[in-house]
Amino acid sequence: MINDAITIVSEGVMGLTIGCARCHSHKYDPIPSRDFYRFKAIFQGVFDEHDWLTFRNRSLKVDVPQRVKRVEQVNPPLNAEVSRLSAQLETATSELRLDLLRHHYPGQAAADRSETLRALKTTGNNRTQQQNILVEMLQRADALPESEQPPSVLRTRHAVRDLQMQIDKLKRQMEPPLTIRALWDRGQPSPTYILHRGEHTKPRRLVGPGVPSVLTDGRTPFIARPPFPHGTQKTGRRLAFARWLTRPDHPMTARVMVNRVWYHHFGSGLVRTLENFGTQGDRPTHPELLDWLAVKFVENNWSIKELHRLIMNSRTYRQSSRVNEKHLDLDPQNRLLSRMTVRRMDAEALRDSLLFVTGRLRNAAGGPPDPVSVSRDGLVSAVPDVDGRWRRSVYLQYRRTETPTIMEVFDYPEMGPNCLTRNVSTVSLQPLMLMNSKHVHDLAAAFAARVQNILSQKNAPDNANRVEIVHQLAVNRPPSGAERDTCLRALARLQSLQIDEPQTALAVYCHTILNSAAFQYVD
Repeated sequence: MINDAITIVSEGVMGLTIGCARCHSHKYDPIPSRDFYRFKAIFQGVFDEHDWLTFRNRSLKVDVPQRVKRVEQVNPPLNAEVSRLSAQLETATSELRLDLLRHHYPGQAAADRSETLRALKTTGNNRTQQQNILVEMLQRADALPESEQPPSVLRTRHAVRDLQMQIDKLKRQMEPPLTIRALWDRGQPSPTYILHRGEHTKPRRLVGPGVPSVLTDGRTPFIARPPFPHGTQKTGRRLAFARWLTRPDHPMTARVMVNRVWYHHFGSGLVRTLENFGTQGDRPTHPELLDWLAVKFVENNWSIKELHRLIMNSRTYRQSSRVNEKHLDLDPQNRLLSRMTVRRMDAEALRDSLLFVTGRLRNAAGGPPDPVSVSRDGLVSAVPDVDGRWRRSVYLQYRRTETPTIMEVFDYPEMGPNCLTRNVSTVSLQPLMLMNSKHVHDLAAAFAARVQNILSQKNAPDNANRVEIVHQLAVNRPPSGAERDTCLRALARLQSLQIDEPQTALAVYCHTILNSAAFQYVD
């Protein structure tokens, strides 16, 4: 865990692979093993392996008095109701499982059915072989289509869904809890030693806190002063490190930050290896530009908004993505930025765009994460609010075993321990999901209803206006002449096939646009 923290800070913020010096001096960069352990000592007050705080103890209850009072007033009655409904849900779920077993395995002993319920309360790696067999039998019965289930199972499933929806509704009415996950310096860290070959049983020379010597003049000491000399006991090491990182003349921080922002705008950094500015990392394609942007970033008081504005107002960013023979000949990989790179939206942007365009995005911010549900066939989806809308993807609940399916299919990053560069894949599951997902079909129907509502307000319900509005909402531009002709023919054809349901034809057309490259790619 300590090594992960060092890796995240050094690679993500400093652009250096300091972790390579854990067992020996760095093979390629001037980072001796001593520097790794001096760097580790900065965080010793927080991550002390000799005085370890488990994750259960790394929490604090902190908030303003008004929030504390509101939580005390609002949450207790809601918690009581949630507890009551949860007990009913547990009973109903157990009855559903027993009913499935009784119907599909009539010869199974009652003891085996009870053992199945006990096995479900045990984690998979702690179950016996017999328990695993029993659980698998239940899973097979539960996965059968509803047409093969008895009425009693369908009734109980409906009751379970209703109870779960009631619980989710109550939880959303609660005030966010006062408990936060936190790290704090406890002021009395144990000594830090260089570990021979990284082995904790072989401590060698004692070292104090410090930053990599290659990034200093070799004479300025690393001085950490307690921030509250007459108050709470702290070492001040992390504060000293933060101040060193954000010095105006720091050689790395601004460059690494600018390079990462550039990467998100262009799909590739000026230094392609975002985490490694060392000798084994890629050379910057435009070193003077990187330096100039870093200087401007610091001069603008480290304002990320100003940095975005500076990049996005440039001619380079506003270039066309069209490729000609000269581009392919002189700059085949677009390393010289001869054109704009076509990029697919990442998972969060794609999902948020689908919700925004179709009018199903709720802009509420903050609070607890939105829950997800897992269907019997393994589909993980976000639970909508009472109005049938969803919040942005940043507010979704993410678990390693319950990542929303649409996010996973479109390359949601895997944290191990952190994601430095996202994978961008093009696989068959992506178009298949957008084409066949019931959720996307429902969004397309909502999109069609939104378009129809705009048309009724303008009193212009003809196909030309339908095509115009759909394009303006979905791809933020009017259709070209060829696109307009193709879309008008397609929409007329769909309407002829859906004579009794004209709204369905518009929904199918909207669904087609949501599946198009023009919607999914930033051109």
